[in-house]
Amino acid sequence: MPLIEAKQLKMIYASEGAPTVALGGVDCTIEKGEFVAVMGPSGSGKSTLLQILGLLDRPTEGEYHFDGKSVAKYSDDEQAELRNRSIGFVFQQFNLLARTSVLENVKLPLAYSSVPQKEWDSRAKKLIEAVGLSHRMYHEPSQLSGGEKQRVAIARALVTNPEIIFADEPTGNLDSASGAKVIEILRKLHNEDGHTVVLITHDEAVAREAKRVIALKDGMIVSDTVTVHASKR
Repeated sequence: MPLIEAKQLKMIYASEGAPTVALGGVDCTIEKGEFVAVMGPSGSGKSTLLQILGLLDRPTEGEYHFDGKSVAKYSDDEQAELRNRSIGFVFQQFNLLARTSVLENVKLPLAYSSVPQKEWDSRAKKLIEAVGLSHRMYHEPSQLSGGEKQRVAIARALVTNPEIIFADEPTGNLDSASGAKVIEILRKLHNEDGHTVVLITHDEAVAREAKRVIALKDGMIVSDTVTVHASKR
C-alpha cells in the first residue's frame, strides 16, 4: 500500500479576473521508504503540491489517500493530529523560535504529541547529537550559522518519529558546503533509517541527490524518473 496516493489533484485560487490554476490535475504515488525530489521552477506548483500532501491545505478537486485512508474524511482537527504524528517539515526559512535554545526548539513538537514528557529531553538530545550539534545544545538560533539552523530544523522534524519528511527548499538559504551537509543528512535518514523523504527544490543538482525526480511545470507533472546511479546510493 503506498504511503501517498493522489489522483487528479487540482488547486484553483480565486482572483480578480480569471482564476489561477496552481495544480491542473496531478496524479502521483509515493511508496514508504522512497527518497523523492519534486522539482520545478517558481510557479510550477511544487509548493502547492507540498501544502496538499503535507495536510496543510485541501485541494479544490481530486482524491488524496495517506497511508491508505482518504484525507477528505478527516476533520481539520483530525488532519492536524495526523500531521503532527506522521509528518515532519523542514522549511527554507528554518522557523526556529528566537531566544530559545536548540534543545527547546527541537522539543517543541512533542508538546502536541502523545510522547510522555519524561522522554522529551532524551529524545531531543539524541536527535541533536545525530545531526552533529551536541556542542550547540543550549545555544540560541542567533548564535548559529545557517547550516546549523537547518540541522536543528531537521532534528525538530524527526522528534515525533514521523512516517514522512517534507523538505521544502532546505538548501535555498545556504552556501554550497552547508547545503551539501543538509542533503547528506537527508540521504542518511533515507538510506540508514528508512525514512520516506520528499524534497522540494528548483535546483537540478539538488534534485539528483534523490532516487526519483518528479518534475512539475505549469501545475502538471511533465516527467517522473529514477535518477542515474540511484541504485548505488
